[in-house]
Amino acid sequence: MSVDPDNITRPDFWHHRLTTNYQNGLTPEQAIQSWIGVPEDPRCGGVPAEARLQQAPSKQALWDQLNPEGPPIGEGPWVQDDEFPSGTPVDRSKGWSTPSSIAEPTYAQEATTPVHFIPITKNGEVVAFLWASPTEQAADYLPLRYAGKDGIVGRGRWLARLSDCFAAGRHPVDAIRYCRRFPYNEYSGWIEPDAPEGVAPSLGELRAAADE
Repeated sequence: MSVDPDNITRPDFWHHRLTTNYQNGLTPEQAIQSWIGVPEDPRCGGVPAEARLQQAPSKQALWDQLNPEGPPIGEGPWVQDDEFPSGTPVDRSKGWSTPSSIAEPTYAQEATTPVHFIPITKNGEVVAFLWASPTEQAADYLPLRYAGKDGIVGRGRWLARLSDCFAAGRHPVDAIRYCRRFPYNEYSGWIEPDAPEGVAPSLGELRAAADE
């Protein structure tokens, strides 16, 4: 409890990340594992690279382990009237609550000029492009349609890396080149050492190529 005095900033931050994981089709276990090793956010922390998946017999037991001298987890059912406290329905097919307002600042996701792009590979197959504009403050991750889920599950990690580059003041093209240094990961893949950097006449044409 002591590391989160306002009890809202960090929960909202991680709720936003996990909501993105859900929208990208990850299972809960895949979602929490996908953030292992992502550079720590200066405000809200991160999951160390050496972290390993663990189990607790119950949420109460986990709470007691993390807060041995803290207050109780709280009374009353977590779910009331088929909704979580945030307003999110238990039945996810009915939608989610209002999106969190806590998001990581990053580059724009649209560009009107030619864009540079670098392929991202997983298991030897290109699954996505990391693109950036040389003239606009824009950069993003673009999964390839034929790659299916392999192109989607790593999106959150690449977006976090771009966000870190944005916070560091990197030019968008420099940011995607900087991402070459990250090692292979089973969820996000990597940029192979000899991966070429291409230039597309427009973001629309690159998106069309990704949809083929």
